Amino acid sequence: MELNLQTAELALREAAESNPGAWAEHSRYVAEACKNIASHCKDLSSEQAYIFGLLHDIGRYAGVSSERHLIDGYRYCMERGWGKAAQICISHAFMIQDIATSIGEFDVSDEDYLFMKEFVANAVYDDYDRLVQLCDALAMPRGSVFWKRDL
Repeated sequence: MELNLQTAELALREAAESNPGAWAEHSRYVAEACKNIASHCKDLSSEQAYIFGLLHDIGRYAGVSSERHLIDGYRYCMERGWGKAAQICISHAFMIQDIATSIGEFDVSDEDYLFMKEFVANAVYDDYDRLVQLCDALAMPRGSVFWKRDL
């Protein structure tokens, strides 16, 4: 399934139905902030930025968790062939590429923990990774007014 605006919106809607909560609204605010910032950057697509922001927490579809949603999102996106979105599902939580910087609990298997540790250490972050990290950090759990202002 091709990753485009429609498939990303559908994925978030279905995920929110599977596990309702403020996380879905937060994802929309992150997406809007990403889109608005990217629209001022010549090397970024505002649509791609929106999609990556929308999907960064898609792993929450699987239920309430701490850091498990990172690997759940990664797998969700990889199963659909959305490689960059999968990376962002993990990278958005680690501005510093060291898994020890996590503020959450690793409610994952030892195998998943080791995978994430190596993945984070070896990932090549680009401007989309950094943009989602920034907007995720700025958006409150129930959203933010940040994105509503003109940049």
